[in-house]
Amino acid sequence: MKGLVFYFLIINIITFFLFGYDKRKSVKHAYRISEKALLVFSIGGGCFGGLLAMKLFRHKTQKKTFSIGLPVLCILFVLGIISYSILDFLCLLPEKSYTAKDFGIEVVKSDIDYNQNGIDDYTDILLGAKMEANRNPKYKSTYYAGGYAPLSEGVCTDVVIRSLLNAGYSLKDMIDQDIKENVELYPRVENHPDPNIDFRRVKNLKVFFDRMVESHTLSLSKIDDWQPGDIVIFGKDYTHIGIVSDKRNENGVPYLIHNAGQPNKEENSLERWAKWKTITGHYRFRLVKELS
Repeated sequence: MKGLVFYFLIINIITFFLFGYDKRKSVKHAYRISEKALLVFSIGGGCFGGLLAMKLFRHKTQKKTFSIGLPVLCILFVLGIISYSILDFLCLLPEKSYTAKDFGIEVVKSDIDYNQNGIDDYTDILLGAKMEANRNPKYKSTYYAGGYAPLSEGVCTDVVIRSLLNAGYSLKDMIDQDIKENVELYPRVENHPDPNIDFRRVKNLKVFFDRMVESHTLSLSKIDDWQPGDIVIFGKDYTHIGIVSDKRNENGVPYLIHNAGQPNKEENSLERWAKWKTITGHYRFRLVKELS
């Protein structure tokens, strides 16, 4: 959000000065900035700066493209901001959720307790994801020496990494080892492994999960096969990832625990993401073969 505010501030300042510069050049009958360029900056979000410059410098006021177009653009941007704010607010409102029991679905438990804490792996992964949702880290995509982001920050892959750590699994160690031994299988690595970032890339996780972990249905109509703690990947280019919640909506489709910069990290959005990006991976964390 801060990045978006910064963008609009900068583009409006630039647009304001472009209009002012063009006015100065017009007075001197010098080479002008094209109207197309002024419109591009205005449509790109600088309409407020452009409108202010029009009024202040009395420039382009006789051109209907600007005298009508810029106020309309400003209104549309304001309406867009209001709509976004309303949607943001609605996402924060509590809504009725259901559980597997409400649909006669048996919750699958793992017969493995990898970290020997008395809680099965699938439940541990779910609890780790819920802790991440409650922590509500700021969405920040950057490179960290050592690989791990601070708990106050993260991206979608960090939700999965931290959820598995709660069950005792170091996804970093497993992926680093598999990349070292099978680097040709990881196109995102491009034959130059970097342990500081490789395990935080969805495309690399997709390769690892496809090879090493139990796969399940991609169809949301089979609601009984979507279990708490499952891992889901979205997009034909594998651009997003999250953990399946134990909460379900009125259709029996589980909630999604993920980080895309949204206010609620555990939300009723699995169906929406499935329609928007399509589901391209669904896994239950049980290794189907040992790492060599």
